[in-house]
Amino acid sequence: MELIEKRNKSYHYPDPYPTPALSGGIFAIWRDSWERMGTYDTNMTEWGGEHIELSLRTWRCGGRIEIVPCARMGHVFRARNPYVVHSTEVIRNQNRAALVWLDEYADKYFQEVPYARGIDAGDVTERRLLKERLNCKPMDWYIDNIYPELRGKQPRKR
Repeated sequence: MELIEKRNKSYHYPDPYPTPALSGGIFAIWRDSWERMGTYDTNMTEWGGEHIELSLRTWRCGGRIEIVPCARMGHVFRARNPYVVHSTEVIRNQNRAALVWLDEYADKYFQEVPYARGIDAGDVTERRLLKERLNCKPMDWYIDNIYPELRGKQPRKR
């Protein structure tokens, strides 16, 4: 709440407040907006990275993401995944998001995750055309207006 109040001095709980990104695939959206915005990247495989792609696309292409404190959502975590998560596929998905949405910051992503360079993201032409068709704002706009904390020092690599 401290960051919310720092960014918005007039904030009053339980008002909805903007957030730069989704933490996963649990969200609510009007179906017509979902379809107009391009739904999921169907060339992302398995699991991982879709929340990054969707967050950047939403903010930069005319939408917004809000946390609604009085809403309740449940998510049950199992002791073990019922499926195998292939880290190569997660990185492939993240590469797709980086190549489409990070603009001039994509090189920084690949510097931070050098092993990602060796994983083919597949053809991202369709997603780049979607970005153009939606007249999306540049990554610098997102950093300046939505997530200025990205300009600061980032946590150390694991």
